[in-house]
Amino acid sequence: MNSLANIIHVSLLSIMKNKRRNIFTMIGIIIGIAAVITIMSLGNGFKKTANEEFSNAGASKGAALINYFAKDPNAPNRDPFTESDMELARQVKGVKDARVKEDDTFGLSSKASTEKKETDIAVVKKTSVTSPEEGEGFTEDDNLMENRVATISSNVADELFKGNAVGKTIYIDGMGFEVVGIQNNGQIQNAVSIPTRTVKHYLPNLKPDAPQLEILFDEKQNKKKIANQVAKKLNQSGSAAGLGEYQYTDLEEMMKSIGKIFDSITYFVAAVAGISLFIAGIGVMNVMYISVAERTEEIAIRRAFGAKSRHIEFQFLIESVILCLIGGIIGLLLGILLASLVDALTPEYIKSAVSLGSILLAVGVSTLIGVVFGWIPARSASKKELIDIIK
Repeated sequence: MNSLANIIHVSLLSIMKNKRRNIFTMIGIIIGIAAVITIMSLGNGFKKTANEEFSNAGASKGAALINYFAKDPNAPNRDPFTESDMELARQVKGVKDARVKEDDTFGLSSKASTEKKETDIAVVKKTSVTSPEEGEGFTEDDNLMENRVATISSNVADELFKGNAVGKTIYIDGMGFEVVGIQNNGQIQNAVSIPTRTVKHYLPNLKPDAPQLEILFDEKQNKKKIANQVAKKLNQSGSAAGLGEYQYTDLEEMMKSIGKIFDSITYFVAAVAGISLFIAGIGVMNVMYISVAERTEEIAIRRAFGAKSRHIEFQFLIESVILCLIGGIIGLLLGILLASLVDALTPEYIKSAVSLGSILLAVGVSTLIGVVFGWIPARSASKKELIDIIK
């Protein structure tokens, strides 16, 4: 252990002795590792976000979602998941419970009207809207007090009031709401934002366009088999069986496929970025050859005191590994910083996730570069015999 500690100490002294040269040598490793870590962190972030979205959509192991697709999209909306439908689903062996899942990500379907006009809208539940493009919006106090206020998108404002909407009243499901602002929602063109508690109190009957039946069961059960049995039973006896079709989509399989695609793209791009590591390795080899040439006298002295070839080889090999490890650690920290910076600049679009695998990859690749590209110069140093040096 003392011998290894001494070798590491001598290696660090040698690296510090030629700081400028070694820093320039490490730059290639730093850039390469930083690029790989940044790409992998962003790739892992995309994958994690996608998995969360799929889990929210029913791709978790203990639940499955049954969708209903009407034959005639223009037919009057009919609730395809009544209490009797849920009872049918519960009768299927393995189903613990069944309930309607109302995904209101894209709002609750309704119509807004004035005395003269009417338009389709999507009611979005929010606790507050404090910075609308026009008007004052509503606050958390409005939500707590269940005030009948709303902000509407510019599309709805143009349709109902030709743009001049603030202060006017719109009617939703027979209930009047004061327009307190115009606020566009990027995902929903015809959005009408209303305090969450107000919606629950005054508009309890609103439903999303596409309700889903969520069935729950033990994780050990065959999810696909049970879900297909539920869909089959509903297609035979469901309340809306003749007007459309009940279907189960295996989101978990879709999630796995998309995860594999993300992994493939991430590793491919990381491999392309890793080409710079090969170039950096050539630089390390060149520096180690220079170091061997400059330290011929040191090799001769160690030979004179009985050092064997393997001792000389190990000394220079350890020095190469330490040089690459320092560059790899700096590159790792820089990569995490860059990924976090991208995450901070685009919080709504990109999420980074640094995994233990990425960290081990950075350390492992750095060590491998040190071993592979340091071995040849180290081998060259070990073959120098004392008599040849004296000559």
